[in-house]
Amino acid sequence: MNLRDRLEQLLPDLLPTRESEAIKGRELIARVRAVLGETYSDHSLRSQFSFMALDPGSCLARVPNGQGYYRRSEGTLPSLHRLFENEGDADREGSDPFHKLLALAVRLYDTAGMGVFLYPIEPEESWQHPDLVAVQWPLGCIDAAGRYTMDRDADPTVSYRAVCVSVADSVDDCRRALFRTVSCGLWAQESELLLLPGELDTSTAAEALQQLAPLYGAGVWLLEADGDTLAALPRADELFRADAPSACALLAGLPRHRLAIPHRLTEPRFAGNDTALEAVRQWAGGCVQRGCVEPFEQRVAAN
Repeated sequence: MNLRDRLEQLLPDLLPTRESEAIKGRELIARVRAVLGETYSDHSLRSQFSFMALDPGSCLARVPNGQGYYRRSEGTLPSLHRLFENEGDADREGSDPFHKLLALAVRLYDTAGMGVFLYPIEPEESWQHPDLVAVQWPLGCIDAAGRYTMDRDADPTVSYRAVCVSVADSVDDCRRALFRTVSCGLWAQESELLLLPGELDTSTAAEALQQLAPLYGAGVWLLEADGDTLAALPRADELFRADAPSACALLAGLPRHRLAIPHRLTEPRFAGNDTALEAVRQWAGGCVQRGCVEPFEQRVAAN
């Protein structure tokens, strides 16, 4: 049994059930060691805690924007992962414009051959990590099992594109979305915003961003879709599960305008030390070590 499976069995009995009684990572490690002994290092345990806290199907939940862990209940925050798996309040969330936008963003990158690391939806926008990360893998090909396998002699370096999605109803919303994208992408080689104007006229949104975005090196896709266009799209979970040819055909027919191309950095401006960022780095690094792209909790595709 691997460490993740052992923790899933063990932690429900060690974690407090209420968020107000959450315990810090140091105390949780001590409780785990009391059962498992010194078999695993602090780093291994903390890494697994970070991964599990991002997985809505895990028993481990982390206090939002704070410190401490507690036991996840079925009533914990709704997650886009559960939505895409057709769980939770699918009737409401599957038709929500933001969920559709996020589903479209996932398919925009995964059908382009990039791995997609998708963060759970949070009650407030994070300014530390983006909504999703598109990973450019080392050179490779699709093997017989349908997995992306990397060439042994290829440069093992991966690059990250931090992607934020937003629905903007005002010029201030547009600017806020852009600066959040810049903030969330300081650790990555590229940052990009996928923006749906919402109630705002697309030309007004474009005018608000087309000068600012190049100044900060952020890429911007402007989705030129009104309410009727969005309503006619499949539900978010259906968009997510569509096969690659169907997703490509839908994206090709969806009006969008490239306002700015992301400026590619050789080295990130800021290394970043948020545990949510460390999770995507560890996942990508593990894939490179194994030489193939393995799913995390999120959808990963290399088409």
